[in-house]
Parts: sequence; structure tokens; C-alpha cells
Amino acid sequence: MIAPGEVATGLTTFTPGRATARRARGTATTPRVPAAVPAGLLLVSVVLLRPGTLGEYTALVGCGLALAAGVAAMLRRELAPPRPVRAISALLALMALAYLWMVLHGVWVDDLDRIRSLFQDFVLTIGSLTAAVLVLADPRARLALGRGFVVLLCVIGAMWVVTALYWSVTYAGAGQVMTIPVGTVGPQPVYFPFTVSYSTSEVFGTGVPRLTGIGRESGWMAMYCAAGWFVADAVGYRSWVVKALLLAGLVGTLSTAGFGVFVVVLALDVFLRPRGGIRLSGMVRQLGGLIAIGVAGWVAFYAPVLGVAAKQTSNETSLDERSDATAAGVRALTQSPWGGHGTEKQAGINLVSDIAVNGLPFVLLVSAALLVPLLLLRRPAGTRGRAAPVALVVFATLLTSQPAAASTWVFILVALALACDELTEAERTAPGSLLPRRLQGVLGVREPAIPSNPGEPS
Repeated sequence: MIAPGEVATGLTTFTPGRATARRARGTATTPRVPAAVPAGLLLVSVVLLRPGTLGEYTALVGCGLALAAGVAAMLRRELAPPRPVRAISALLALMALAYLWMVLHGVWVDDLDRIRSLFQDFVLTIGSLTAAVLVLADPRARLALGRGFVVLLCVIGAMWVVTALYWSVTYAGAGQVMTIPVGTVGPQPVYFPFTVSYSTSEVFGTGVPRLTGIGRESGWMAMYCAAGWFVADAVGYRSWVVKALLLAGLVGTLSTAGFGVFVVVLALDVFLRPRGGIRLSGMVRQLGGLIAIGVAGWVAFYAPVLGVAAKQTSNETSLDERSDATAAGVRALTQSPWGGHGTEKQAGINLVSDIAVNGLPFVLLVSAALLVPLLLLRRPAGTRGRAAPVALVVFATLLTSQPAAASTWVFILVALALACDELTEAERTAPGSLLPRRLQGVLGVREPAIPSNPGEPS
């Protein structure tokens, strides 16, 4: 029986602000596996699975790590009873249908060159996502994974700032320490302290590295940073330091689509998120939200360096190729909605373009997998939902600029946000055991105050 004020956290009974009282012991048949093990294994897979930095070469290894994380999560179940999230199960089921359609579609159109890779994508994505469902059923593991993900993004953002400052006092390209394979572009430089970049861009006359981070391309890293902004709130990391480092990472990608998606979703969340009741202040806030969205759209188009207008001069070829592929998808709505052989250079680059490749059913199933589970969430009273903004960031990114096929960790990210939405406020703000308490305070974790007398309010 858990006493009032205590939080069940799996292996221990945690009372906020007080040392743990009881800890279960492991045995040979039921080993005590810390929550950090499955969470850590799944977090490491972010760079190994697509669309991670090394995902084009190490997807099988990444899937193996994800499956190992699932096994570790199963071993924890004897001592840490799971709390499954039905929204994640819906996400998994819809994604399985989407990828099954993709494989059968490849057979139907007789695309022999793609059938093998499509089947591999099905196994790697659905296998890894199934393992993630097992891990995220454990409240402590989902909290550890969410916090680890945010910390990883903050560290990458901080390293990019260091590299940019170092270049500002030396020269563009200074401090290269090694090269690593990034996506399909081959070996790319890594700059001091460990900033992965595949190009240099001019920002107000100064060369800066275009951050790739944990993505195979800057657009993916921008999506991760944008999503991380909202995941941070769901795991108790709410300090301005965290938000500043996430913004630094987003700016460092110099991604037009990522920047545009972030400002629009942020405006939607701040101004148009339902807050209950019908009041004049709410109507004014929503009217201000519509204005803010218009301003956000204008900024996304005309902002220096990051805006679409700026990219039309610096990266016109990429924009033209994506426009051609998107236009082909729009034409396919009336000409060939079941898909076929994409002939454009960047066919399938986004969900609209994918209509001409994998067909409208695939696009609808992926869209449903991202959005329908939001309706199935059972959010504890008094908590602020963060899954919807994360799902919107991912959906808008896939809709405009990135492919949905073989993007395994993107869907794990949405599953993570869904799972964290069902954490209680006490679980979200509970201090962890891996990081020093002082550092956790900097990240925004605050231990609840303890009343001097148990019967008195704090």
C-alpha cells in the first residue's frame, strides 16, 4: 500500500523531498534492472536508426539496441509493474498497417529494386517501435528516456555555440577533430568540441557550421530541437537554460522548414491551446493567436538566414527539387492516388510527394498514426499536455520537408511524447538519481517543500 503523498516509481516507493524507504531486491530469475538501462539503450539508438546520423549504415545495430531495450524493460516487469499507454498501442498498430501497405504496394507495382529495402524498413521500424512500446510502458523508463533526450539536445546545442564562437575568433573550418559518415553524403567533418556539420553557411558575413547533430540532415536535427522544446516541459526540465540551448541547436541547423514549423506550432500552443471555459480573456487570447500565427508565418518566410526568402538565394536548387516532387504528389491525387514509380529527383521527400510514390493510403495511415492517438490519451488531472505540440511538429515536418518512410526514431519520439503526457505532475518533477541535484536544479527540477508538521499545509 502506498501512503498518501508517495509516488510509486517501480523499484522504489518515492516520497517527494524524502529519502526512499523500501527497495526491492533482484534475484537470478528476476534481476533488478535499473530504468536507466532500457532508456539508455533506446536513447543510443537515436543516432543508429534512421534518420540518425549513422542510420544509413547502422540501422540494423540500432534495431538490435532497441530490441535489447525491450528485453530489459520486460525483465523489469516483475519488480516494476508496467503502466501501458493505449495511445502508443494505437500508434504502433497504425504504423504497422502503413508499412505493411508500403511493402505490398511495392510488390503490386512490381518495383523489384525496392521490395527488399521496403521489407527491411518494415522489420526495422516496426520492430524498433514495438520495443519502444515495451520500454515506455514503464513510467520511470519513459521519464529517464525523455530527460536523456532533452539533455542530449542541450549538450549538442551547447557544443554548437562553442564551435561558432571559436570560429568567430579564428576562421571558418577551424578545429576539425575527425570525420564521420553522415547519411548518404559520406564522411563529414566534426569540429571542436564535437559539432557534426556537413556545410558552412554565411550568417551576417561570418561563417558558421550548419549543425547536423543526431540527424542525417539538418532538417531532422531542427525537428528534434523543436520537439525537445515541448518534451522538456513534460519531463520537468523547464528552466530558461534548457530552452536557450534548444533554441541554439535549432538556430544552428539553419533549417528553413524546421524554423517555420517551430514558430507556427509554438504560436498555436501559446495562444490557441484550449484552457477550459468561455471567457472574454480567452477570446482575446485566441484572437491574438491568429495574429501571432500570421506573424509567425511572415517571420518563417522573411527571416534573415532562416527564412524561405533567404534560402531562395542560398539554396535555390534544393527548394526547386522539393517543389517539383511536391507538385508531383498533388497531381497524383487525381491521376494516380494509389502511387507508383516516383520519377522526380526528390520523390517521396514529404507526405504530399509520397502520394505519387507509396500512394494516398500510406499517407493517410501515417497521418492517422501521428494524430489519432492524441484522442486516446488519459492525462492525469492538473498536468499540461505536451504530446499534441510534439505530434504537430513531427506531422508538419513530414508534411513539408522530410520523408516518412524509414524514419524510425521519429515515430519513437511521438510515442515518447504520448507516454510522458500520462505521467503525473509528481512523477514529472521527481528528482532523478543519475545527475547531481545541483545540475538538476539548473535544468529546472525542483524538490517539493516538506511541511514542518505533517498535518500542516506547506
